[in-house]
Amino acid sequence: MDQHSAAEAGTAPQGYGTDPNLVTPHTPWSRTLSERERALVGALADIVLPGTAEYPAPSAMGIADFFDDWVSAPYTTQQGHRTVITTGLAMVDAEARRQFGTGFVELDGSRQRTIVDQIASATATDRSFFTRFRSLLLAGYFTSDIGFEAIGYPGNVPLLAFPGVPPEAQRIIDDELRKLGL
Repeated sequence: MDQHSAAEAGTAPQGYGTDPNLVTPHTPWSRTLSERERALVGALADIVLPGTAEYPAPSAMGIADFFDDWVSAPYTTQQGHRTVITTGLAMVDAEARRQFGTGFVELDGSRQRTIVDQIASATATDRSFFTRFRSLLLAGYFTSDIGFEAIGYPGNVPLLAFPGVPPEAQRIIDDELRKLGL
């Protein structure tokens, strides 16, 4: 039976709806992270990318909303990320309880950083959680209005000429390329 015939017979697959409207963002799926997981995302994010006097910490700008929306999406990639993120959050909380007798969110900053240093270290047996978490954190933060401002992105506007990479950014790029032997 083809899709048209199936629809007439009332047996067509229902699917999950359309892609989100990016002009006025609203997603048709329910968010699935627990309040505990959202608190863990905020606490971890603020350690990995601390706020400054000029730009707020990720938790203050709503990074948990970004993560919750992302890992709740019904797409294959996001569902794979959901598994990595939720498993990793549970691991972080369990490690905090094992080492310090309480959950990660309840720890003071230095103990939280101890846990983060352990999961982020080059000697960690499995860095997949930290790698995915960091990638989503940076993507979420630096594609927000606050992040655009922080990196000096003016938006999608026409330019009469490309001013080039700022000298400080070029120095950082050159240093990193040198470290990589490129």
